[in-house]
Formats: sequence, C-alpha cells, structure tokens
Amino acid sequence: MVDEELRVYTHKSIIKTLGRQYADAAQFFVELVVNSWMWGESTKVEIRIPENGSTIEYEEWGNGMDLAGLREFLTKGKLTDEGFSPKYKRPIRESYGMGSLAWLTVGKELELQVHRGRFDRTITLTENLIDKHWDAIDQSTWRPLRLVQAPLDHDGLRIRIRSLIKKPDPADVRRALLARANVLALRGYGPFEVSVNGEQVKPEELRGSTLLPVNIATEYGRITGEIMIMPISKVRAGISEAGISVQQKHITCLQHQFFGLDQYRTHGLSRIQGWVNADFLRRLPGGNDFEHDSPQWRVFEKALRGFVRNKVYKSLRQSASRRELRSIQYLNHEIAERLRRSFKRNIQILSKAVVKAKTVPKINAVPGKTRKEIVLGERKRRRGKKRGREATRSVIHLKDQILAFDVAHGGDRGQAYVETDKSGVR
Repeated sequence: MVDEELRVYTHKSIIKTLGRQYADAAQFFVELVVNSWMWGESTKVEIRIPENGSTIEYEEWGNGMDLAGLREFLTKGKLTDEGFSPKYKRPIRESYGMGSLAWLTVGKELELQVHRGRFDRTITLTENLIDKHWDAIDQSTWRPLRLVQAPLDHDGLRIRIRSLIKKPDPADVRRALLARANVLALRGYGPFEVSVNGEQVKPEELRGSTLLPVNIATEYGRITGEIMIMPISKVRAGISEAGISVQQKHITCLQHQFFGLDQYRTHGLSRIQGWVNADFLRRLPGGNDFEHDSPQWRVFEKALRGFVRNKVYKSLRQSASRRELRSIQYLNHEIAERLRRSFKRNIQILSKAVVKAKTVPKINAVPGKTRKEIVLGERKRRRGKKRGREATRSVIHLKDQILAFDVAHGGDRGQAYVETDKSGVR
C-alpha cells in the first residue's frame, strides 16, 4: 500500500545544478545550435555577442513553437523518443530536455520568444522566480512571467540572456562551433548556416588541416567521425580547447578526449581536434557523459585507442615537416637575436662587446695525411652525423658576470629561459 506519511521531494537547487553543468560558456551555444538543427529544423541561426553590451542574443529561423511545444520545452526530465525530423529527415536523439537549462551558466535572466504561424509568445525566467515560486510538493507553482512584445516576423525563436555571469568571447564561440558542432559540415539534410556577430561560421576555415576520417566497424555498431591535425599557425597555446569530442546521434556528450595520445606524446596535442560519433553508446541521464563501465564503452574506447595509436600519432609525427621545423628554427634564432639586442640597449651594466663563443676543434695528427685532409675529413664526418635540434645559446659578458639564455628548437614551439648568476641578474 502507499505510505501516506512519506513523500519524495525535489529541491529547487537541482534545477540550478543541472543548468550549470557546463563549465565552458561556449558549449552553451554549441548545444543551442545542435538543438536548432535537430529539433527546430532551422535553416539559419544568428548569434550576437556585443563587445560592451550586457545582453546576448540567439535567433533561429526554423519551425518555432506553438503553445503545446512551449509546454513541452518547459518540461524537464521527460524522455523524448529518437527518430528523424519530418521535413529534412535530420536524426533526432532521445533527450531529457536538460540542455536548455544551460542558460544558467551564462546569465541569471532568460527571455524566450517563440513564433509559429499566428502564435507568438514571450516569457522570462530568472533565478529569483525559481527561488520565489518553487513549491516542493506542487511544482506547477513555478511559473514564468509573460511579456507583451512585438511578434517575430518569421517562424522560429529568439533568446535573450541578461545579467551575465560569463561573457563568452566571439572567437571562442566560433572555434567551439567548428570543433564540436559537426552539423555545420553535414550534407544532405537541408540548408543550414550559422553566423556569429554577422560573420558566417564555415567549415572551410579549417582549410590546411590534415583530415583523418574515422570509420570503424564494431560488434555494437559503426564509429564514424573526423579527426583533424591543425596547422601550427591556427593553434592557440595550451590544450584547453584541443581533443576529440564524443557524440551520440551527432550530439556532443563528452569533450577533450585524447584516447591515450597524451600518455606518450607531449608535443602537438594542441593541434588535435575533431569528433567521433557512436550511436550505440549509453548516455547518462544528464547527457554530458557515457556509462564508462558498460561493454559498449569498453569496445568503443579500445577501437579509438587503436585508431589514435596507428593513425593519428603516425600522422602527427609526419606532419612536423621540414618546412615547419625550418620555420620554427628560424623564428627561434630571431628571438635569440632580438633578446640579445634588447639586453644591449636596456641594461646599463652590459659591456659594449658581445662575446660569441666559438670552440676551435682540436686536430690530432694522423700519419700519412696533411692538416688540410684531416680538417676536410672532420667536416665531412660532422655533416653526415645526424644532429638533434639543439638549443641556441646566447652568451653576454658583463663587467664581472656572465649572462646566458637558451632558445630551444624542440617540439612545436620554441622555449626560452635565462640563466643568472647568484646575484640574480637577468
């Protein structure tokens, strides 16, 4: 029988917790774009992030919503069925509707305007409404506020986020869309374009990258995707934006994965970007990870580790071409020279003379050979010897001290450090 003395309660903080599951503000726009493509059957999306403004706008041209659709949008935790969209036959994954709460990652106030046919409505949701109107027993008392506003001139929706907590960089949003929203590159599902502050986001911006297609058959299904090795000129410092995104139904659930590449490769990780899709993976209810202890994940991870080891790692080593290495070496020599000139101009205790250390090789006598033959033979031996990319050592003699700095040529970028004496002169 039903226990009349007990009841299962839901605390209001769960809404805020689920809404702030994305630490990366740019990921919020990736979720919006993918949902517009999948659920809204959109043909166009505009993202507006003004430099000095306090409001972020997201506008979509697509199906829009009527009253029933808006009610479904506001229902969280109900599992929707997977399938295909009616017009463009775009694949739709099953969803719990939690991703739309991610606006709490960016701001404290959301204004949503939807339009479909003759129906148009604008509502607003804020953190204060959650705190003020939430009832743990009767959850229907949490109601949005309705605003009166001029209707949209097209089917679709418009989102405005105010009272910003995080203000994403437009460049970061563009990079996140290119790296994670692979729907931009899919063909055969109808027209679709996305722009950020008036500039269209095009997959062609990745031109110059080494593209490695992924197509692996497993016992549970096929793994597809694209892994890119970006050129050095298009890579930012660090690996915070690098890695492979893991998707199900072309929706990103896991990001920044290297599948073992980071265990035996330190240089070049920042150049790795891309995505893989496996419909057979089992997602967690939150939608931001998979069941790692499932047999499906173990098969998936084993297949990807093998692909990364045999394809990505090999291509990454080959892509460090002689031209790139020569360019890096030239730049590092230029850095060393500029540092040397800067020290001469700005440090008063520097002496006028810059000593260029040059060691004279000792020539041992060889019976039956002249000195010239010995020197030529030594030079030939040195040219044939394979040399590593050693650091450029620059030495400056002070009056009573020695200042030295190295510029290393190893890896994808030069590294510089300054050696000082005990007095701490730099």
